[in-house]
Amino acid sequence: MSEPIATPVCAPQDPIGRSLFFLSRTFAAAGGLVLVAVSIMSVFSIASRALTGNAVLGDFELVQIGSAVAVAAFLPWGQMRGSHVFVDFFTTGLRPCMRARLDGLGALLLAICAGIVAWRMTIGTVDLRASSETSMLLGVPTWYAYMLMSPSFALLAATAFYTSSQKFREQPA
Repeated sequence: MSEPIATPVCAPQDPIGRSLFFLSRTFAAAGGLVLVAVSIMSVFSIASRALTGNAVLGDFELVQIGSAVAVAAFLPWGQMRGSHVFVDFFTTGLRPCMRARLDGLGALLLAICAGIVAWRMTIGTVDLRASSETSMLLGVPTWYAYMLMSPSFALLAATAFYTSSQKFREQPA
């Protein structure tokens, strides 16, 4: 428990890193706005249910869609900040250069997985749009959520590739 609660966020100095940092922060801000909107709608629905006995129709559908979109939007920012959960129990005794290589390998694997998810979500978006699948109560096309989440996973893949390359280039102290 000797780690600081919050680490300062330093933007990368190279143009690609700065662009990814800016995009990731923008996606996270958009995700935050989505969560605020979902929260306001939930409070309104709960208050309406308490006062009039009628909730907002489909409120849980909107919470599901909004939460999924928001969480996906936060992932690239977490990768750029290096704030994802690390399980370093077995690597604490390794040299810093070896830990950096393992972190780079982990980021590379994340990049590959995120790229596959983005690719498959894009295909899923097209298929869901063609099938005209909608939510049960509101009739919201389900492909909307996929369409909004696919760029987040593509950006996560890009940020993970970037952080992987940075870890592999890292020089031991």
